[in-house]
Amino acid sequence: MFSSGQEPRLTNKDKLKLFFLVHWRGILCVVVPILFIVMLLPFPPQPYQWTAYCLAVMAVFWVSECIPLAVTSFLPIIIFPLAGVSGTVEVCKCYVNDSLMMFLGSLILAYSVEQCGLHERLAYIAIRSIGYSHVRLLIAMCVVTTFVSMWITNTAATTMMVPINFAVLKVFEDQKLLQIYETTSDGEKIASDITTCYFCVATYSATIGGIGTLVGTATNLVFKGLFVTAYPEAPEYLSFPKFSAFGVPYMILLAAFMLVNMLIMYVGFLRPKSEVAKKNKITPEGLAAAKLAVETNYAKLGPVSFWEGMVILLFGGAMVGFFCRSPQIFTGWGDLIKDYFDLTDAKYVRDSALAALVSFLMFLLPSNLSFFRNCKAKFYEDFPKERIRSVLDWKSMISALPYSFTFLLGGGFALSDAAKKTGLNDKIGDSLQQLKFLPNILILLIVIIFVIMLTNIASNVATANVLCPISMTLAKEIGENPLWYVIASGFSSSYCFILPIGTPGNLIVQSAAKIPTVKMIKAGVGPTISTTIITWLAVYFYAPIIWPDLHSLPDWVK
Repeated sequence: MFSSGQEPRLTNKDKLKLFFLVHWRGILCVVVPILFIVMLLPFPPQPYQWTAYCLAVMAVFWVSECIPLAVTSFLPIIIFPLAGVSGTVEVCKCYVNDSLMMFLGSLILAYSVEQCGLHERLAYIAIRSIGYSHVRLLIAMCVVTTFVSMWITNTAATTMMVPINFAVLKVFEDQKLLQIYETTSDGEKIASDITTCYFCVATYSATIGGIGTLVGTATNLVFKGLFVTAYPEAPEYLSFPKFSAFGVPYMILLAAFMLVNMLIMYVGFLRPKSEVAKKNKITPEGLAAAKLAVETNYAKLGPVSFWEGMVILLFGGAMVGFFCRSPQIFTGWGDLIKDYFDLTDAKYVRDSALAALVSFLMFLLPSNLSFFRNCKAKFYEDFPKERIRSVLDWKSMISALPYSFTFLLGGGFALSDAAKKTGLNDKIGDSLQQLKFLPNILILLIVIIFVIMLTNIASNVATANVLCPISMTLAKEIGENPLWYVIASGFSSSYCFILPIGTPGNLIVQSAAKIPTVKMIKAGVGPTISTTIITWLAVYFYAPIIWPDLHSLPDWVK
């Protein structure tokens, strides 16, 4: 018997359990590379075996996040030169290319909107325009978050809605119309159902909005970059106009079905006599209070500033410029440059050039007109004592810029390039030959379901890096256009609705609103099902309208 102050001794089983719980990441880092050595047999291994080994290790590290995602992405630089797969210079070129510069440019453009607060103004304008009932508020929040997420990162769009959601819900709670939190039997405060609805609509809308434009989320640039790396001779199928011509209608359909599902489930939309509808009915007093709160917060923003005006001008100009570079429906400015220099390369000027130009102007141009005070000053005290802030402040931006994602993209491009050159793609294709006898529409559904399942437990970018090259190889082996399959897998890799670990937006709303994982799973099932079905139908029926070549196997594939 132990004395009252003495703890029982740990058994070996308990020690092992605690050791694994604390050190599981380190265990994976050691065990996984050792276990996958079997892929290198028989010795000496061929270059394609080393590529497969690197891919397998990186896939496990990316999914488990046992070390930071960006650090995992350095493995090709280490393994490929030492194993004779590719030279160091050749591998490193994959980490700095057009797609990566476009990604950085899109992050810089997006951060300009965040720095000046323009996204918050858009949110309040949408709410004031649409209304103050639960249905109208959720529609407004869905619309504005989806739209904003087309241009800035999904994480930033979700973060923007957190304080706005809390402000609106607090007004209703003060009117005793709802409870933001519920108390469990253990005394822990967790999000109520209506709170879960508001915050999940925010993160789901941001996820869906990201697919509307090429710069909306990193996975778009990932699968475009992987496709260009694999098939450099292919025409520019994934240009800004063509991408949005497919992405915007598809995005609107996804957002509509997601929102209707959430409204039916949590607000009693189309079920006026249900308990949920009765519970969440808002009185006229509550509506008036919500309106007053929104109007008060909007008034604090003041009139549109010169800073916001400059961002609208530069950011809007960039979006128009992306569309007009080489729209293929009229002669764009990129086409004029190509023709002026009598060049044959249709991709001579790309979107990254415009992104770099606009980013440069944002660091160059002022965010206010205080410079002109120098012209009117008569005394020393009248002169400005500080430098004029530019439209985009470098120090503020660099502290928040997720530039580590560039390494993640680069690692994926290095893997894709090596898999193509060493013949690994052909080996993978041989193992996928058994799917050749299934109809194309069914194979696309299998690809979409598998990618969506994986992206719920792994980073969206990592999922795209691993599965997009495999899907392109599968397409080539079964005689289908690889562009078709990279579109299916690339878009699908963005859709994490069920688990919080799949995307930063889910983690933000879960931690901010204290949403239990079980409630998030319950909320995400409906959007996941509708998204899977709509993606399947859109990719099979609508994508060939935008890209007529999908039904053929062009020469650039061979």
